[in-house]
Amino acid sequence: MNISNETLKILTDSGWYEGRKIDIKEFKNNLEENGYTVFQSVKDFIEEFGDLVLKDTINEEVHDTSVKFTSYYANGSFKSEENYAQERLVPVGKIDSDYLILFVSESGKVYCSTGKLGDSAMEAWENLISGNGGTPWGES
Repeated sequence: MNISNETLKILTDSGWYEGRKIDIKEFKNNLEENGYTVFQSVKDFIEEFGDLVLKDTINEEVHDTSVKFTSYYANGSFKSEENYAQERLVPVGKIDSDYLILFVSESGKVYCSTGKLGDSAMEAWENLISGNGGTPWGES
């Protein structure tokens, strides 16, 4: 996967760096206390990209992975999204200036409220920031 210089700049300006691995105990506990199963793929995503606020100057949006979800029921179990994805999803942040929820699936794919962003976190960030978007629900 080729990552554009623009995407890398936005990620690094937000505090991301290659090999980043933060302590995720607080994130993991928050998700589990609110009814989510924290899969290894979710742990991996949060270790590398958790607790970042990306100021996407290209799209004039903010993408926030420092969000703490307060209730499984208030935020939903995301059943319709899981039906489309055909696997379980865990919320890991909010994107598009808090308009969409960011999910990581059990297999490590990254989704948002409107569809699949990528097969990996880096592909998802590239698609989101570059404007390539993702694949809307219901499309192959």
